[in-house]
Amino acid sequence: MPNINEARAVKKSPAKKAHTQPTEIHLQVGGVEYNCLALVEKARADYRLTHKTGIHSCKIYIKPEENAVYYVINRVEGKIPLDTAGTV
Repeated sequence: MPNINEARAVKKSPAKKAHTQPTEIHLQVGGVEYNCLALVEKARADYRLTHKTGIHSCKIYIKPEENAVYYVINRVEGKIPLDTAGTV
C-alpha cells in the first residue's frame, strides 16, 4: 500500500492557460464598417460621464437606420450617434 504522506507530497503542476486572441467584431452596413468593440467602449465612456459606479451589466443595440447606438448600462439607458462611434 502506498504511504499517505508520499501521496500528499506529489503535487500537480498548474495547467497552462491557453492564450486566446482578442475578438474583433465588425458590422458592415451601407458601405460603412463599424468596429463593434469600439462602439461598446464609446457607450461605456458616455455612461461614465454622468455615473461614477462600476459597470455591472451592459447591453448594446446598434440601429444603423437611425444612425444611433443605444445602450443600457446598469439599467440606465443612453444613446450615442453611430456616425462618430467606431467607424473603421
